[in-house]
Amino acid sequence: SGSKEPAPGSSGQGNSSKMFGSMINCAEAERIERMAEALSMEGAPSWAAPYIKVLAPVVGVTGAGIEAIAPVIVQIGGHCYAIYKQLPSHAITGIWGLGICFFGGRYTVTISAIEAFYVTGGSQTIMCLKDLYEQFDAVRKASALDDKVDDDRDGIADVKQITQRQLAKRKAAIAFRTADPEVLSRALSGVWAGYMGVLAVLKFKFAQTVALAHSIGDSLRPAAAKVFAPALLSVMPAEYRRWVSPIINFGCKLVSGLVAWKIQRTISTVQSGIKGGLIASRAGIALLRARGYFTTPDDKTLLDEAGGYSLAACGIYYQIFRGGLPVPALVRPVFWPLNILEWWLEWSVTWMAKDSTVPETK
Repeated sequence: SGSKEPAPGSSGQGNSSKMFGSMINCAEAERIERMAEALSMEGAPSWAAPYIKVLAPVVGVTGAGIEAIAPVIVQIGGHCYAIYKQLPSHAITGIWGLGICFFGGRYTVTISAIEAFYVTGGSQTIMCLKDLYEQFDAVRKASALDDKVDDDRDGIADVKQITQRQLAKRKAAIAFRTADPEVLSRALSGVWAGYMGVLAVLKFKFAQTVALAHSIGDSLRPAAAKVFAPALLSVMPAEYRRWVSPIINFGCKLVSGLVAWKIQRTISTVQSGIKGGLIASRAGIALLRARGYFTTPDDKTLLDEAGGYSLAACGIYYQIFRGGLPVPALVRPVFWPLNILEWWLEWSVTWMAKDSTVPETK
């Protein structure tokens, strides 16, 4: 069989490898980078192609990083769930109460979303997420096997000897052959239904915050247009001036949302501190009573209230006056996903269209 010529850029290390070295799977990052470049040259709109090409190394690193981290996160989650199942129910309740007491103000929407998640049928959504992960894992394994294929037996994998366009088509074909469309459709619809159910509960719970954000945004928009529109119009080329109004609207939404949720977080800090402190205190006493260390009935002691309000005072103090519990530098990355989730939920609750509906499965 005739030998294939190496694709442009396949003989050396790509930008992703140069940027991150051995921190990620460099070959996988280069493969994803090449597919992003192929999209910029073949399928993307002309105005977006230059940006996609510039961001191709970032896409490659991000994709390879997700592929590397996702199995680890799933494994850690499995171990945590196994520990969770072995803990006494009172201990789980106490840990939840401490979390609300000391983090309820910082992650007020996330904690409310978790509570709403279980109320609105979270177990079904978890099953859909498992189905999605299984489909993703199957495609990932099939792609990894394809990366080793050498049909012409020249000692070089076929994926390293084809053009970027051919690589993108080849991987897309593998994904379509491997994934089950019925399972994907059902799982995506289930996840979307669960998300919209949680969002509906959050919109109702934080209706006053949403109204405050909209009111602040509506008040800011006319003044912001008068102040910033002339400056933006003067520096922007004529073909980009249609973006001035959306930029100003987005800025007003961002500022009004930050102000409204800052007020809500202060209120939630006090509420969650008292609620979480009492939950943790009563769970601790119930655990001691179950072990035989404490026998006094609840109606004959004030120990649960004393302990709960003491914890509440500590939680409120640390969240308001200390900015939250000090987190060691090594543990901070664990909280990044929570911070991103909190921001996204705040934005969704405040600005997502009211008429969003669950997509139907055909």
